[in-house]
Amino acid sequence: MMESLDIIAFIEHADLLNDQSSSISQKTCLKAIYGLPLDPQELEIYKRATGRQTYDAAEQQEVTIIAGRRSGKTTKIAARIVCFEAVRDHGLPQGEEGYVMLLAPTLKQAKIAFRAIHRDLRRSPVLSAWVVRTTKDEIELKNGIIIGCYACTYDGVRGHSVVAAVCDELGFWSDEDTAANPAEEVIAALMPGMATVRNSKLVKISTPFRKDGVLWREFQQRAELDFAVWQLSSQEMNPTISSSILERERDRSAERFRREFLAEFTDSVSGWIVPELLDPCIVRGRTELPYTSDGIFVAVADPAFVRDDFALAILSRRDDGRIVVHRVARWSGTKAAPLGHEDVLGQVKSILSEYQLNSLIGDRHCYDLIRQLLDRLGIHYQKYNFDARSRPEIFANLRYLLSQRKIELLDNPDLLRQLRSLQEHRTDRGQVDIRPAGGGKDDLAVAVALAASELSKQPTGPSPMLFPERTSRVGGRWDGVRYVPEDVGRAIIAGRPLTPEEEDRLLWGS
Repeated sequence: MMESLDIIAFIEHADLLNDQSSSISQKTCLKAIYGLPLDPQELEIYKRATGRQTYDAAEQQEVTIIAGRRSGKTTKIAARIVCFEAVRDHGLPQGEEGYVMLLAPTLKQAKIAFRAIHRDLRRSPVLSAWVVRTTKDEIELKNGIIIGCYACTYDGVRGHSVVAAVCDELGFWSDEDTAANPAEEVIAALMPGMATVRNSKLVKISTPFRKDGVLWREFQQRAELDFAVWQLSSQEMNPTISSSILERERDRSAERFRREFLAEFTDSVSGWIVPELLDPCIVRGRTELPYTSDGIFVAVADPAFVRDDFALAILSRRDDGRIVVHRVARWSGTKAAPLGHEDVLGQVKSILSEYQLNSLIGDRHCYDLIRQLLDRLGIHYQKYNFDARSRPEIFANLRYLLSQRKIELLDNPDLLRQLRSLQEHRTDRGQVDIRPAGGGKDDLAVAVALAASELSKQPTGPSPMLFPERTSRVGGRWDGVRYVPEDVGRAIIAGRPLTPEEEDRLLWGS
């Protein structure tokens, strides 16, 4: 029965998906993907959405859909294609498994389509009988097709026969060449698994995000591509969306409204740094640099112990004004296995000792606990109010240093990846925020930017090191900022009276 049905009949059939609620734009999109005839109204929608003047009624292997939020692009388009392709004959050899891969920046996002598919299959009198096994991430059908959520990694998609793949929110995937899994590499890794599959489908869907990456390039080149690139607003795709909701979103931010509901690429989000600025500041092959006596040193932490990373950066400023990154380190924790406070801070203490430092700068996260633990280790912890105002300032300083080539960066993949993923977001009021794409990590980038900012404020001279009041160290009270030679600092922390020679060294920093 199903082999004789086209995609629209499959969706509307009472014993299959039994859904007659698709909008005319959603139907037009599906019809065009499968090469079905279009009536004059549908043809007008097709031309406007794709920028093409003629319609070639042929089934497509690949399609890109740029649409606004709540447009139904995931549940009404992608999920329906998945259900249809999962029960088609794709010419796979007997006993060979075929995969439908739902890919997104996070598994949580991939599960939006997965839940819609699971709901459609469960409610269908016919399709529910095809389900053999269901887990939280996979649905196995009796024909050997497995529908599942997978991380968007190029090694994770290799080695499978892929009957269909949905690349959800493609605009938010990593695009940098140095990213762990750049979007182009993931898509390229999918293609061999689809090459020998009859009528395979690669469906790329997203709201637009920035004028960069795969989604933007395909939109720019859509006249030359051999597949259609659609662009439709939320209301065009889904006329049932409330006008009051749209007006409220427009009032909140006209710029964001254009991007998220009109599906337009805007200039409010852009890459924060370009290779031409970043690359000349990277010292190739240098992964860390030991202590030197000819500079001011600062250590900064971006602390976290559960889901985010605890990051540490140690930088110096040389006498000629150059700022040098000497060391970056990070410790990762999870909800199931959070980092041990004392263990991490003990390692931090050890690293600081290598650079003759007994002070550390960090933000407000767990400040009281970290301060108490570090105080026991003889490390003064200074709080920095890292907020929406200070964040753009410290990154602006870092960008200036990069543009003037006044900073030397380590050849550290994690640090460079984070720097390259940073994006500049502008609000309607002209305010700027710098944050990573797709909710990625920026802990090392933050630590380096803050350390560079602190060093830029310091006068030339030896490293500032905090020392306790001379009379007593009871209660962990600290006062002042001075240079303390390492052995003198140990004497102070131990509470031992200083010799005359040590007094001179403390005074003159020699």
